[in-house]
Amino acid sequence: MASVTVKMRDGSVREFKERGRPGGSYSMHLRYEIGFVVVTDEWNEETAIPTELVAEVVKERDRSW
Repeated sequence: MASVTVKMRDGSVREFKERGRPGGSYSMHLRYEIGFVVVTDEWNEETAIPTELVAEVVKERDRSW
């Protein structure tokens, strides 16, 4: 399962772990837009974090096979 970890400049960490969804083709997505890091989960819920607050983004691979 994929996960996205966003390390914030204030030292806090936000973790987005894939919870799974029936169907097999749904997974966590990460994209960058002007001024934001956007994490979309397998249920299509989005979280947008302003880039000025972000120190580092780590994304694990989608599949382990």
